This record gives sequence, C-alpha cells and structure tokens, in this order.
Amino acid sequence: MLSRVAENLYWLGRYLERAENIARMARVEHEVMLESGQEIWHSLVSTTASNQLFWDTLIESPELTHSEFLIYSMNNPASLRSTLVRARELARGLREHISREVWEEINALYLFLALRKEYIARDIHEFCTETQRRTQTILGLYDNTVLRDEGREWFRCGMYLERADMTSRIIDAKYHILLPSDDSVGGPFDRFQWTAVLRSASAREAYRRMGNNEVDGVNVAQLLIFSQEFPRSLAFCVQALQRHCQLATDETPKRRRAAAERGIALLHLDVGALDIDQLIDDGLHEFLDEFQQRLIDIDRAINDEIFRAEPNAAPVQHQTQHQTTIGQD
Repeated sequence: MLSRVAENLYWLGRYLERAENIARMARVEHEVMLESGQEIWHSLVSTTASNQLFWDTLIESPELTHSEFLIYSMNNPASLRSTLVRARELARGLREHISREVWEEINALYLFLALRKEYIARDIHEFCTETQRRTQTILGLYDNTVLRDEGREWFRCGMYLERADMTSRIIDAKYHILLPSDDSVGGPFDRFQWTAVLRSASAREAYRRMGNNEVDGVNVAQLLIFSQEFPRSLAFCVQALQRHCQLATDETPKRRRAAAERGIALLHLDVGALDIDQLIDDGLHEFLDEFQQRLIDIDRAINDEIFRAEPNAAPVQHQTQHQTTIGQD
C-alpha cells in the first residue's frame, strides 16, 4: 500500500474517532450544565487542548461562546466542524479504499453539519446526540464493509491512538481542572462530577457492571486507565494500538517501524506495571501528562519513520495542524 494512502486512512480513523468523542463530550457537558446550573464548557475546551486558542480568538470575536468555538468554529482545528471537514476531505480521496456506504455516511454527516449553524445554537443537545449517532454508524460501517487488509489496520491504529488520548484528557480535565482543591472530595458534587466523567467516556454502565455501587474517583480512574475489558480504557487502547500497528507494518522494513513499535511496547509495559494506588501517590495528572506526550511521540514516529520515509513523500497539511494544537495548552 502506498504510504500516502496508509497515512490518510490513519488520519481518517483519528478524525472520525475525535468527532465522535467531541460530540459525546459536548452532549454530556450540556446535560451537566442543565442539571447543575453551572457553566462548565471551559472544561471541554481544556480537554481538547484549546484554551489558549480560545482566548486568542476571543480577542477578535468577543461574542464567541465556548460551545460555538468547540462545535462550529473553523478557527479551531479541534472543533467538531473542522474535524469533520478534514475527515470528508480525506474520505473523498480514499473512495477506492473505503466502501460506498462509508463515503455516503461521511458525506451526509458533513452536509448535516454544514446546514445547521442556527439549529445548533437552538438545540445543542439534540445536534450532538445526532452527530454522535452518525459517527458511530460510520465507524461500524467501516468495520463491517471494508476489507481486513493493511489499510484497515492503519485506520484502527489512528482510531485507538486518538481514543487513548481523548480518554486521558477526559480524566485529566476532571482531576486537574474541575476540582483544583480538595474541599469537596467525596461529597455529592464530587460524585456528580465523576459520574459526568463516566458519561463522557460512555462508561457508566460498564462501571456498574464491575460491581461499583458508589461513584468515586479512584474506582473511576481504575476503570478508565487499567481495565482490560473496557474498550475506552488506556490499557485497552494501547494494547489494541500495539496489535493493529504490528499487523499494519508486517511488511514494513524493521528499521522504519522500530521507533513506533518500541514506543508502543514500552507504553504498554509501563501502564501494565502500575496500579491505581501507586499512580495516585506518584501523581495522576503527571502520569496523564506524560501519557499524552508519549502518544505524541508515537504519532510522530509513525508519521516520520513509516509514512514519510519515502524520498518523495510530501507534507500533509492536516497533520501539521493537529500537532500544533494537541498537548500544547
């Protein structure tokens, strides 16, 4: 497979996963705002590593709201609209490598978003719910209508790397930003916030099925970081990333894949060697910050050593845009 095709499939997986996460988190943030009466959209801006960009944009557009910035603003590379625009651009160039059903759903989602700016302002919750449903449909269609070949493995690599990054940011936004003091730890509002974290990760039912009756931060972090059974946990995502990367690079020269494979393998080992008590003692925020940086390093190794190793490989604009926003809040 051509490196450019593999790279674009990898980024298509990232963008679709990112769009699903943003839509889901925005829906939950809206619900939490209605239930608590508190405006906490800023936490979602922090989750997408867009704080500084928001304040810079606010200087030029004082009327800009957090929700518009996160959902519709093309000035924000991490907004839902920007993400889906790039996903559609990639999908259009990948028509020979994705099914007709996948392309039609991506295009329909793009049109759904493009025609509804005023509607979004009127009913953010319904819009985000519908966008989440449509992106989940696309991901399901891809998994069930596309050949299980190298391209599919790169798509899954992008999807799981993005999912691991977003889950780590969901946890970190609560632990490091929403509750900067220990005043209400264990109280009703603290439980309410950790319940919102579970909802943001689509993990509430999984948490209950593990036998947890009360919601507390330690058990939530245990599920979202270490669970081998929950598909959005950090451990699960890193293990899946390792498996799909091995399959995707099966015919890639060892010297080109070595850096990415080593980075993923070490991250997998390090996450598996920890337990929740040790993690909290050492610093949960510090762990998550390092985890996100290591994902950036893995992404860079994949792009530089595998996709760009060919002498005539030209830069791709969407990659640069992402790397200038993620993890630099």
